[in-house]
Amino acid sequence: MTQHPVETSFWHRLLDTKLTRRSAVGSAAVAAAAVTLPVTLSDAQAQANNGGAVSPTGQAAAPRSFPPFRMIEPTTADTITLPAGYRFQVLAPWGEKFTDDGRTIGFNHDFVGFFPIDLLEGGRSSTEALLTINHEYVNPLFVGGNTKERTAQQIRAEMQDVGVSVVRVRREAGTWKVVPDPRNRRIDAFTDVELTGPVRGSAVVKGATTVKGTVGNCSGGQTPWGTLLTCEENVDGYQKAWEGSGYEAMHQGWVTEIDPFDPAWTPKKRTGMGRFRHENAAVVLAKDGRVVAYMGDDMQDACIYKFVSRGKYDPKNRAAARDLLADGDLYVANFGNGTWVLLDYDRNKKLQDARNGDKPLFTSQAEVLADARAAALAVGGTPVDRPEDIEVHPRNGDVYAALTNNSKHGNFFGQIIKWTEAGSDPGALKFLWGVFAYGGPQSGFASPDNLVFDAYGNLWMVTDNSDLGTNPIKAYHGNNAMFFFPTEGPNAGKAYRFAVGPVEAEMTGPVFSPDGRTLFLAIQHPGEDSPSLDQLTSTFAAAPGTKIPRPTLVAIEGFPGWRA
Repeated sequence: MTQHPVETSFWHRLLDTKLTRRSAVGSAAVAAAAVTLPVTLSDAQAQANNGGAVSPTGQAAAPRSFPPFRMIEPTTADTITLPAGYRFQVLAPWGEKFTDDGRTIGFNHDFVGFFPIDLLEGGRSSTEALLTINHEYVNPLFVGGNTKERTAQQIRAEMQDVGVSVVRVRREAGTWKVVPDPRNRRIDAFTDVELTGPVRGSAVVKGATTVKGTVGNCSGGQTPWGTLLTCEENVDGYQKAWEGSGYEAMHQGWVTEIDPFDPAWTPKKRTGMGRFRHENAAVVLAKDGRVVAYMGDDMQDACIYKFVSRGKYDPKNRAAARDLLADGDLYVANFGNGTWVLLDYDRNKKLQDARNGDKPLFTSQAEVLADARAAALAVGGTPVDRPEDIEVHPRNGDVYAALTNNSKHGNFFGQIIKWTEAGSDPGALKFLWGVFAYGGPQSGFASPDNLVFDAYGNLWMVTDNSDLGTNPIKAYHGNNAMFFFPTEGPNAGKAYRFAVGPVEAEMTGPVFSPDGRTLFLAIQHPGEDSPSLDQLTSTFAAAPGTKIPRPTLVAIEGFPGWRA
């Protein structure tokens, strides 16, 4: 998610090039019984888009033109700064034990999924849930205190600190708590994960059908049937970082589906969704019931994609729904003519004709998917400015994408774009797009990153200015922040600053509880640029008796909740 070189950080020097803090995906060529989900199609759509954020009536509430808070000013304070009337609580910080076998919460929290504990019975509990927390990467200085001569033991600890945590939480007496549950668990770099789709068993993965681990877990998405899609973003650099561990880069860089409710269900890498620097997967339903997932490739001059399942979602058959993402079509966006271009070797002759000199770029669909970025550019996909999170408006179906920035072309501030699919159908192959909001001093924000809609259709956005250094942007922006945008009315596209994060931290993975009263937000890499344990730049969320800053989840309260 963050993208810049840091001279003091071993990890980022190792995983990066001049362009990026963590290396890009290379351009080298016992299942549960069916569970009935008594929810409507619209309910499922809203839950998938926004982690369950729907009004008490089950429908998206009426829009608001003004934020429910008084906008705050920029700051560089080493805390979370909020408007009057709002408060935050540290929840599930790195290193906290939460399983019966002594596993601890992983490092560098990112995407957060909110799965109401009663979801499979059609409920929308806002006080008890299974949370899924992505852990994107580690900082060896904090994890092992050693950035140079790292031991095999330290490398193993790093491999255990990435992946995903599944954590049961409950709100009791005004406080959120992590509570015991047999479903509490870690999925890390050692976990068995099944490959599905065209790459399974192919030469691309040397015949593998099961691989080890999920890593580089950036943003993600939730499905209408109650599973997590965790997105593997920056994965190739681990090959050198974890030398001797058996790590295979080609086994990573996919979208991995995990069922938080069913520990016995083996996680699945959905290779049909392509291999690239996956930022997110925003899941919605086409008008005919097919499943659609919008995805960004977080890299300068990379593309935006859409996966469309071949099968249709049946809310009464969860077992079948868990197989829907194994089979489908991958498309790339061409913003020049507003079309989605099919990335299928057998059905798109451009892929068959694509060559590197006298050598074909691809000879099979498995090769196309394994190097989806090269395939996208070969068929006319439009390179854009670091496409990060993509989310779908719960009221009208418009799709919003954060384009963080692109210093190669002088776009230092970034922007948020949106598009409308033909007929407002996510399954359509044509769209009309425009810019929703520009970053810069005039708007007060820069480098938009993760997005989330509330039940009214207002947009909330967090920034990723971790690569600013001495850039003058910081003079008006302060620390990374969270902003509110009305999407309708006279103030549509206007940014209102809601929260400011700690020193050198990103705020990531925002998700609301279904009643709108709690916002869960991940605090990633506070004190990231600390030169040593004796020269810490942040102490945010440090454990009692220590000063080392900890990535953590926070629960922010003070919201009035949704009103229909």
